[in-house]
Amino acid sequence: MSDLLITNVRPEDGAPSDILITGGRIAAIGPGLTAPPGTPVRDGAGAIALAPFVEPHVHLDKILWGLPWHPINVPAGLRAMIDNEVEIRRNLPYSVEDRAGRLMRQCVAMGSTHIRSHIDISTFYKLDNVHGVLAAWEQMKDAVGLELVAFPQTGMMIDPGCADLMEAALDEGVSVIGGIDPGTIDGDPKGHLDSIFGMADRKGAKIDIHLHESGELGLYEMGLICDRTAALGLQGRVVISHAFCLGDGPPDKVAAMIDRLAELQIGIISAVPGEIAFPPMFRLANRGVPCALASDSIRDTWNPHGNGDMLDRCWLFAFRSWCRTDAELRACMDMGRARGADLLGLQGHGLAVGCEGSLVLVPGENRAQVLVDRPTRALVVKSGRIVAEAGRYTGPGAV
Repeated sequence: MSDLLITNVRPEDGAPSDILITGGRIAAIGPGLTAPPGTPVRDGAGAIALAPFVEPHVHLDKILWGLPWHPINVPAGLRAMIDNEVEIRRNLPYSVEDRAGRLMRQCVAMGSTHIRSHIDISTFYKLDNVHGVLAAWEQMKDAVGLELVAFPQTGMMIDPGCADLMEAALDEGVSVIGGIDPGTIDGDPKGHLDSIFGMADRKGAKIDIHLHESGELGLYEMGLICDRTAALGLQGRVVISHAFCLGDGPPDKVAAMIDRLAELQIGIISAVPGEIAFPPMFRLANRGVPCALASDSIRDTWNPHGNGDMLDRCWLFAFRSWCRTDAELRACMDMGRARGADLLGLQGHGLAVGCEGSLVLVPGENRAQVLVDRPTRALVVKSGRIVAEAGRYTGPGAV
């Protein structure tokens, strides 16, 4: 059912209102609304109605969420960590479909109704991870939007045939071409980026590149990304994830790079890592750079932390950014909602007539208090369908 009337809620902690969803879209907002015959009605019990959260960067094929505890062994160096992950995943008794489905259900239960996930592709994995994640999503399409990134985690130039598989993935449900640390992983920044941008140009795909490399090296490679974005006219279609160099690079060069990112509308996604300087998100936003928060690694072979809750991630950002006023806390929450939707180009996100009929109900006094206390999500609605209640997923494929 894509029709629903929710009564007695406070949209974005405003005045008490009802919200009528018809045909999967918000048809009316106001007090005393009447539901057309046959429309289900739910009492919101005075909860705050929020536009949904957006999860713009996770790895659904990697996670161990919902499975028995797996101790984390963290070898020194990025390459060693990648190899360690490949070995562990080789022997897991759980399928990608099973693991991806568990995390998608958790994300929805916490209020995210759209996910962008990077999916490992290599000559070892082939497209198996893509097929597994899509099989999981097939069971719950009505509960969450999904877009996939072809991600060469183990290297592309050093893995002959990987680039061909990535391009083939664009014909099998993937819509974004990914990349990773072209200097450190592949040792060939030009070749790596030329290949990625060439695929995106040929196929009309978007781009989302992991850039962990810091300082001067990271800024140099970010400049190469900017050059190719401008040359191919891909403004507004390129995202750089992590971008640690914007947090630890020379101030004058960082300032110049922020100006260039704004000009080219290259997006920045940060997971607010615990031990590393991260990009100055509010500075980016104020300059007009598309930017948003994400979870990234959740309960996998790299990291035991994370729970698929973007409200928690917004709180972490607020904590690490020393945000204390109500206005600052609301801005932190928007980094996990409206800014994520804008960065991914989601149409109809928000609580207004004509928007997609998706929302999250949270008990609380106001948005600032909700961010600090992170109450259980009372109800999650996707396009007029109730898909989670009281912090539990209840939509298609519920187990």
